[in-house]
Amino acid sequence: MRVSVIVPTFNEEKIIEKCLLSLEKQTFTDYELVIVDGHSKDRTVEIARKYVKEVIFDEGKGAAAARNLAVEKVKSEIVAFVDGDTTVPENWLEVAVRAFDKGAVGVGGPLRPEGGSLGDEILFFLMADLVRRLSSKFGSHHFSGNNCAYSREFYLKSGGFREDLDMLDDVEFSMRMSKYGKEIFEPKMVAVASIRRTKQKGHVTSIKSYIRGYISLILTGQVKKPEYLREIKKN
Repeated sequence: MRVSVIVPTFNEEKIIEKCLLSLEKQTFTDYELVIVDGHSKDRTVEIARKYVKEVIFDEGKGAAAARNLAVEKVKSEIVAFVDGDTTVPENWLEVAVRAFDKGAVGVGGPLRPEGGSLGDEILFFLMADLVRRLSSKFGSHHFSGNNCAYSREFYLKSGGFREDLDMLDDVEFSMRMSKYGKEIFEPKMVAVASIRRTKQKGHVTSIKSYIRGYISLILTGQVKKPEYLREIKKN
Protein backbone atom coordinates (compact mmCIF):
# COMPACT_ATOMS: atom_id res chain seq x y z
CA MET A 1 0.00 0.00 0.00
CA ARG A 2 1.85 3.06 -1.32
CA VAL A 3 1.74 6.34 0.64
CA SER A 4 2.53 9.90 -0.44
CA VAL A 5 3.54 12.06 2.54
CA ILE A 6 2.71 15.67 1.68
CA VAL A 7 4.44 18.55 3.48
CA PRO A 8 3.27 22.13 2.79
CA THR A 9 6.03 24.69 3.52
CA PHE A 10 6.57 28.43 3.60
CA ASN A 11 9.66 30.09 5.12
CA GLU A 12 10.46 27.12 7.36
CA GLU A 13 14.28 27.13 7.09
CA LYS A 14 14.82 26.97 10.85
CA ILE A 15 12.68 23.88 11.41
CA ILE A 16 12.02 22.08 8.11
CA GLU A 17 15.05 19.78 8.31
CA LYS A 18 13.96 18.38 11.65
CA CYS A 19 10.60 17.50 10.09
CA LEU A 20 12.16 15.85 7.05
CA LEU A 21 14.65 13.87 9.13
CA SER A 22 11.81 12.41 11.17
CA LEU A 23 10.08 11.30 7.95
CA GLU A 24 13.30 9.84 6.59
CA LYS A 25 13.50 7.46 9.57
CA GLN A 26 10.08 5.81 9.13
CA THR A 27 9.84 2.06 9.73
CA PHE A 28 7.23 1.85 6.95
CA THR A 29 9.24 2.33 3.77
CA ASP A 30 6.78 2.16 0.84
CA TYR A 31 6.24 5.90 0.63
CA GLU A 32 7.31 9.01 -1.24
CA LEU A 33 7.94 12.45 0.21
CA VAL A 34 6.20 15.38 -1.52
CA ILE A 35 7.03 18.97 -0.59
CA VAL A 36 4.74 21.79 -1.71
CA ASP A 37 6.25 25.22 -1.19
CA GLY A 38 4.50 28.59 -1.31
CA HIS A 39 7.52 30.34 -2.87
CA SER A 40 9.54 30.67 0.33
CA LYS A 41 11.86 33.66 0.65
CA ASP A 42 14.42 31.85 2.81
CA ARG A 43 16.42 28.60 2.45
CA THR A 44 13.42 26.28 2.83
CA VAL A 45 13.53 25.03 -0.77
CA GLU A 46 17.30 24.62 -0.71
CA ILE A 47 17.04 22.42 2.37
CA ALA A 48 14.05 20.49 1.00
CA ARG A 49 15.96 19.57 -2.16
CA LYS A 50 18.37 17.55 -0.04
CA TYR A 51 15.46 15.16 0.59
CA VAL A 52 13.42 15.25 -2.63
CA LYS A 53 14.33 15.50 -6.32
CA GLU A 54 11.56 17.96 -7.08
CA VAL A 55 9.70 20.57 -5.04
CA ILE A 56 6.17 21.44 -6.15
CA PHE A 57 5.32 25.14 -6.02
CA ASP A 58 1.89 26.53 -5.26
CA GLU A 59 0.81 30.14 -5.46
CA GLY A 60 0.91 30.84 -1.74
CA LYS A 61 -2.80 30.29 -1.24
CA GLY A 62 -2.33 28.42 2.03
CA ALA A 63 -1.94 24.87 3.29
CA ALA A 64 -5.35 23.66 2.03
CA ALA A 65 -4.56 24.68 -1.55
CA ALA A 66 -1.06 23.20 -1.29
CA ARG A 67 -2.42 19.86 -0.10
CA ASN A 68 -5.03 19.75 -2.84
CA LEU A 69 -2.44 20.52 -5.50
CA ALA A 70 -0.14 17.73 -4.31
CA VAL A 71 -2.92 15.14 -4.10
CA GLU A 72 -3.83 15.84 -7.72
CA LYS A 73 -0.25 15.12 -8.80
CA VAL A 74 0.53 11.92 -6.86
CA LYS A 75 -0.65 8.40 -7.63
CA SER A 76 -0.42 6.66 -4.25
CA GLU A 77 -3.38 4.92 -2.63
CA ILE A 78 -2.92 6.89 0.59
CA VAL A 79 -2.05 10.55 1.12
CA ALA A 80 -0.64 11.57 4.50
CA PHE A 81 -0.06 15.10 5.77
CA VAL A 82 2.55 16.68 8.03
CA ASP A 83 3.37 20.40 8.30
CA GLY A 84 6.89 21.72 7.96
CA ASP A 85 7.02 22.64 11.66
CA THR A 86 5.94 19.18 12.81
CA THR A 87 7.87 15.99 13.58
CA VAL A 88 6.66 12.41 13.86
CA PRO A 89 7.98 9.24 15.52
CA GLU A 90 9.54 6.41 13.51
CA ASN A 91 6.36 4.30 13.55
CA TRP A 92 4.03 7.13 12.47
CA LEU A 93 3.34 5.81 8.98
CA GLU A 94 3.27 2.21 10.16
CA VAL A 95 0.51 3.02 12.64
CA ALA A 96 -1.41 5.04 10.04
CA VAL A 97 -1.31 2.29 7.42
CA ARG A 98 -2.78 -0.24 9.87
CA ALA A 99 -5.97 1.85 9.95
CA PHE A 100 -6.35 1.44 6.20
CA ASP A 101 -5.75 -2.30 6.54
CA LYS A 102 -8.86 -2.20 8.76
CA GLY A 103 -10.89 -0.56 6.00
CA ALA A 104 -10.64 3.09 7.10
CA VAL A 105 -10.87 6.00 4.65
CA GLY A 106 -9.11 8.35 7.06
CA VAL A 107 -7.00 8.33 10.22
CA GLY A 108 -5.59 10.98 12.53
CA GLY A 109 -3.90 11.22 15.89
CA PRO A 110 -3.11 13.62 18.74
CA LEU A 111 -0.60 16.45 18.81
CA ARG A 112 2.03 17.17 21.42
CA PRO A 113 3.82 20.53 21.82
CA GLU A 114 7.53 20.79 21.10
CA GLY A 115 9.03 22.04 24.34
CA GLY A 116 7.09 24.76 26.06
CA SER A 117 5.50 25.01 29.47
CA LEU A 118 2.96 23.04 31.46
CA GLY A 119 0.38 25.43 30.04
CA ASP A 120 1.33 24.35 26.52
CA GLU A 121 1.01 20.70 27.51
CA ILE A 122 -2.45 21.32 28.97
CA LEU A 123 -3.60 23.35 25.94
CA PHE A 124 -2.50 20.68 23.47
CA PHE A 125 -4.01 17.91 25.56
CA LEU A 126 -7.37 19.68 25.68
CA MET A 127 -7.57 21.00 22.10
CA ALA A 128 -5.48 18.51 20.11
CA ASP A 129 -6.11 15.27 22.00
CA LEU A 130 -9.06 15.10 24.41
CA VAL A 131 -11.53 16.98 22.16
CA ARG A 132 -10.61 14.75 19.24
CA ARG A 133 -10.85 11.54 21.26
CA LEU A 134 -14.29 12.48 22.57
CA SER A 135 -15.67 13.71 19.26
CA SER A 136 -14.47 10.56 17.52
CA LYS A 137 -16.40 8.41 19.97
CA PHE A 138 -19.55 10.15 18.74
CA GLY A 139 -18.63 9.67 15.09
CA SER A 140 -17.53 13.26 14.45
CA HIS A 141 -13.83 13.26 13.67
CA HIS A 142 -11.73 16.41 14.05
CA PHE A 143 -8.30 15.53 12.65
CA SER A 144 -5.39 17.98 12.52
CA GLY A 145 -4.07 18.84 9.07
CA ASN A 146 -0.51 18.22 10.26
CA ASN A 147 -1.26 14.71 11.53
CA CYS A 148 -3.65 12.79 9.30
CA ALA A 149 -3.90 10.44 6.32
CA TYR A 150 -6.68 9.66 3.85
CA SER A 151 -7.58 7.34 1.01
CA ARG A 152 -6.66 9.30 -2.12
CA GLU A 153 -9.68 7.87 -3.96
CA PHE A 154 -12.15 9.28 -1.47
CA TYR A 155 -10.14 12.44 -0.94
CA LEU A 156 -10.66 13.26 -4.61
CA LYS A 157 -14.32 12.28 -4.50
CA SER A 158 -14.86 14.64 -1.58
CA GLY A 159 -13.35 17.61 -3.41
CA GLY A 160 -10.44 17.94 -0.98
CA PHE A 161 -9.78 20.61 1.62
CA ARG A 162 -11.92 23.73 1.37
CA GLU A 163 -9.68 26.56 0.24
CA ASP A 164 -12.21 29.25 1.18
CA LEU A 165 -11.89 28.63 4.92
CA ASP A 166 -9.32 30.70 6.80
CA MET A 167 -8.93 28.17 9.60
CA LEU A 168 -10.25 24.77 10.72
CA ASP A 169 -10.30 23.55 7.12
CA ASP A 170 -8.72 20.34 8.45
CA VAL A 171 -11.55 19.82 10.95
CA GLU A 172 -14.21 20.53 8.34
CA PHE A 173 -12.59 18.07 5.94
CA SER A 174 -12.35 15.21 8.42
CA MET A 175 -15.99 15.73 9.38
CA ARG A 176 -17.01 15.69 5.72
CA MET A 177 -14.94 12.60 4.89
CA SER A 178 -16.93 10.48 7.35
CA LYS A 179 -19.72 10.07 4.79
CA TYR A 180 -17.36 8.05 2.59
CA GLY A 181 -16.56 5.42 5.20
CA LYS A 182 -14.95 4.68 8.53
CA GLU A 183 -12.46 7.08 10.08
CA ILE A 184 -10.23 6.15 13.01
CA PHE A 185 -8.70 8.31 15.72
CA GLU A 186 -5.44 6.52 16.53
CA PRO A 187 -3.86 7.57 19.86
CA LYS A 188 -0.55 5.96 18.87
CA MET A 189 -0.28 8.18 15.78
CA VAL A 190 1.36 11.06 17.65
CA ALA A 191 2.90 14.17 16.08
CA VAL A 192 4.91 16.91 17.77
CA ALA A 193 4.06 20.45 16.62
CA SER A 194 5.60 23.89 17.04
CA ILE A 195 4.17 26.10 19.78
CA ARG A 196 5.08 29.39 18.10
CA ARG A 197 1.46 30.50 17.65
CA THR A 198 0.40 29.96 21.25
CA LYS A 199 3.75 31.23 22.52
CA GLN A 200 3.36 34.49 20.61
CA LYS A 201 -0.24 35.24 21.58
CA GLY A 202 -0.96 33.26 24.71
CA HIS A 203 -3.07 30.28 25.74
CA VAL A 204 -6.28 32.11 26.60
CA THR A 205 -6.38 33.99 23.29
CA SER A 206 -5.70 30.77 21.36
CA ILE A 207 -8.42 28.81 23.13
CA LYS A 208 -11.01 31.58 22.70
CA SER A 209 -10.24 31.92 19.00
CA TYR A 210 -10.56 28.21 18.29
CA ILE A 211 -13.76 27.90 20.31
CA ARG A 212 -15.27 30.78 18.32
CA GLY A 213 -14.03 29.14 15.14
CA TYR A 214 -15.64 25.79 16.01
CA ILE A 215 -18.96 27.45 16.82
CA SER A 216 -18.92 29.45 13.59
CA LEU A 217 -18.04 26.39 11.52
CA ILE A 218 -20.83 24.29 13.04
CA LEU A 219 -23.49 27.02 12.83
CA THR A 220 -22.62 28.68 9.51
CA GLY A 221 -20.20 26.41 7.66
CA GLN A 222 -17.73 29.31 7.58
CA VAL A 223 -14.96 30.55 9.83
CA LYS A 224 -12.81 33.65 9.63
CA LYS A 225 -9.24 33.50 10.81
CA PRO A 226 -8.63 35.64 13.92
CA GLU A 227 -6.60 38.74 13.15
CA TYR A 228 -3.73 37.64 15.38
CA LEU A 229 -3.19 34.50 13.28
CA ARG A 230 -2.78 36.63 10.17
CA GLU A 231 0.11 38.38 11.91
CA ILE A 232 2.03 35.23 12.83
CA LYS A 233 5.48 35.26 11.31
CA LYS A 234 7.21 32.06 10.28
CA ASN A 235 10.15 32.10 12.61
